[in-house]
Amino acid sequence: MNILNLIKKAVTGGEWSVVYRDSGGNNWKTAAAPDGQWCADPFAFSDGEHHYIFVEQYRKDRDKGCIGYFSFENGAPVNQGIIIENTYHMSYPDVFTYGDRFYMIPESSANDTVDLYTADHFPDRWRKVKTLIQGKKYVDSTVYQDGDRYYLISYTMAGGFEIHVFELDMEKQEVRLLSGKKYAKNVARPGGRLYLENNRLMRPAQDCSEKYGEALILYEVDDLNRNGEYVEHEVKRITVDTLRLASRPNRIHQWTGDGTYEAADIYHEKTDLLHFLRIFIRSHRK
Repeated sequence: MNILNLIKKAVTGGEWSVVYRDSGGNNWKTAAAPDGQWCADPFAFSDGEHHYIFVEQYRKDRDKGCIGYFSFENGAPVNQGIIIENTYHMSYPDVFTYGDRFYMIPESSANDTVDLYTADHFPDRWRKVKTLIQGKKYVDSTVYQDGDRYYLISYTMAGGFEIHVFELDMEKQEVRLLSGKKYAKNVARPGGRLYLENNRLMRPAQDCSEKYGEALILYEVDDLNRNGEYVEHEVKRITVDTLRLASRPNRIHQWTGDGTYEAADIYHEKTDLLHFLRIFIRSHRK
């Protein structure tokens, strides 16, 4: 990347927003965020009776992300506010179930941890129950359940670009590293929940090779652990041109669904001379 591109990247800011549609539909609509906030990293989730979108809910007044959610009312998502807030930035609220309880692993790389939360009252009251990984910057940790086995797929950029696959023991609330894969470029950061499509295990990932969240890549997972190696291959790319929206966004970096609704996030760029400084401060705030 040349010096002009680096400068452009440093001063190009903007805001994310969450869009949704009926599963398999054509037209996307924007989920309205509260004043002074924007939303990203959507996880569509259903408890079997109601539908929700859990999100990073970014507070502009405090320049950090928190965890919030939308609930669907009459077919449209309504923001219900922030449900987890810490002194550090949080995002990517991956919600899943184990037994009869609801769990979440939000991203907390600004705190150098991967933390497990549970709902004392779903969907609005959560507490941290265990730090699964400490002292390492893992981003966008994603849980995948295969029968009675749970896996945690996470991403680190500490020494390059690497996917690490852990076995997640929910009884002991512990993780054990199984496999990994290194990438030559930043094209593997998780971008949503893994899902089955025609008996193929698909993993959405962010293409950040030129700029953060410029597109999505759909990988087919060939093997979660082949002699200590994680194996996948690219199947498809999703860009903002895929979406039918009234406005023209510049980026997309997450896509999830719960069988009834789908949710994605989009980014509209704008010039921000303090963009790089904001990111630096946010990533180092404890």
